[in-house]
Parts: sequence; C-alpha cells; structure tokens
Amino acid sequence: MKKFLSPLSIMLTLLLFLIISFGFYIYSKIPKTTHLSKIETMTVKPHYSLSFQGVQQAKQSYTLYYEPSLGISSDILVKNNEVISKDTPIFKYYNPHIEKHILAKKKLLSSIQHSNKISSDNFNQQVQLSNDILNLQQQLQTRIYAPIKGRVTVLQPFPSKSHTEIMQINSDERIIRAKIKESQLKQLKNNQLVQVSIKNTRQFEEKILSISSIPYKTETSSSFYYVDISTDPSFPIGYHFDLHLGTTEYELPDKVIYNKNYVLVIHNKKIIKRNIKYIKSKKSGYIMVSNGLNIGDKIITHPSTSLLESTE
Repeated sequence: MKKFLSPLSIMLTLLLFLIISFGFYIYSKIPKTTHLSKIETMTVKPHYSLSFQGVQQAKQSYTLYYEPSLGISSDILVKNNEVISKDTPIFKYYNPHIEKHILAKKKLLSSIQHSNKISSDNFNQQVQLSNDILNLQQQLQTRIYAPIKGRVTVLQPFPSKSHTEIMQINSDERIIRAKIKESQLKQLKNNQLVQVSIKNTRQFEEKILSISSIPYKTETSSSFYYVDISTDPSFPIGYHFDLHLGTTEYELPDKVIYNKNYVLVIHNKKIIKRNIKYIKSKKSGYIMVSNGLNIGDKIITHPSTSLLESTE
C-alpha cells in the first residue's frame, strides 16, 4: 500500500530544503578569512651601520651656581622665562662681612680725623683708609653677567647652600648631543646624515654638526666623545632619540619573497601584496630591501597564494 505525503509534509520538506540551501548560499558568500594571529610573521627593522642614543639639548647653556664666598643672595635681576642678551646683569650678591670691614675702617678714619694730631703719618693713614674703604665698597656688591644669549629658567631664587643651582640660561637653538666610544669615531664625519627615530619609528633626518676632538671621559680601555647633531627644535630639552647611521635598508630572509618581487604584509587586519626593490645580502639566504617597506611592517614569513586569497 503506497503512502502519500500530505501537502503539509511536502511544504515542510520544501521549506526545510530552502532554509538549508539559503544557509549554504550565505555561508559561501562569507569570506573565509584566515586567523591572522596564527600566521607566522616578522617585524621589519632597519639595518644600520651604527646605532646610538642622543638627548635634545640647547646649543649653548649656562648654569649659575651659588658661591657663598661672594656673599649672600641679594637680588635676581632677570625674570623667569625672559629672553636676555649676552652680558646682561642677572644676579647680585651682597657681602655683609665686607660691610663690617667698611664700618670698622670708617670708624677708625673718623677717629683719626677728629684727633688733634697733625703729622705726615696721620695724613698717610687717612689716605690709606680712604682707599681701603673705596675698594671694599666695590666688593660689597657683586654682579654676575650672562655669558650667553638665551632664555632664563629660575631654579632657586633664594639659595643658601654652596653650589645650589640658581638659574639656567639656554639658547633657543637646539641640538641632539650623543656620546660615542673611540672605536666608533672612524664611522662618523661632519655633515653625515643621521636617521632620527623614537621607539623604532622613524621621525626625521638630520646631520652631524661637530665631533669633539677631546674626550669628555677616559677609561682604561676606551675614551668617550660628544657628537652634536642638528634637530627639530619643537622637541623639549631632555627628549631622548635613537640615532642611526647609514641608509634605511631592511635585511630579510629570502623566504619572504612572493612571486619574485613582492612580499605579503599584514596591514589593517588584511593581507596585502607589497612590491619591493631588493638585492642579495652578503649574508647567505638574505636580501637587502631598499624600497617598498616601512619600519614596523609585519611581513608574512611563508607567503602563499592561498593566504593572499583568504582575505580578498
């Protein structure tokens, strides 16, 4: 006896078939992305002949220290953040010990002048005391003058301890000052280009202004020298930079090459094909890339067409 499907069963079967078919259709349209986190990559880093560090500084700088031998702090003659010229009076000392000597000599002079004794010795003593008083008055106050042109930063307006920093004057011109070993000197020369970066991110290109001929420090096995480099003046004093000599080239294993002149890069959560220019490195199995990559790019170590198509 034949069993016939009821219209309701047929409709349910057709509906189920349509749902399954539609589901497969939607699934086929969804891009089959590769889990990027599971792909082996390497980060592009530059290959420089020499790398070292430097700090942003004023091209000229002067620090005024408190010297008790000159007296006590009398007055600061400039304002904080004021731009001043060379030879501007910046600080005044007052010496109370000198004042005591002046008063003592004035008292003695007055006593002699009011005495009834008249002699050549008496006269000579008065002349000597007058000259002494004049010389001491010139030492009563001592003015300090700015040795450079620049902007004033007041650090301690009322110092009490010897060698306390009272103020600093910094020129508006800025440099990057680096320290190098004597073994690195032969790699440096004036006007040589320097790549300046912050945390492995290239910022700008500058040049060497000067290399000190006298070491600032000498140890048993090596001496150390200052190198001054031009800079972007917008960075504050004390800012640290990574400095690199040589052209910006990237040494990579040749296995990263895709389709002769390309590499696969993960960028914005996608895999993209990047055209590069390169030559063989002196190091076996490596290439030197001169164009097409940036510091920090993530390169797929084992590129393939399937990886590229998985995100298209």
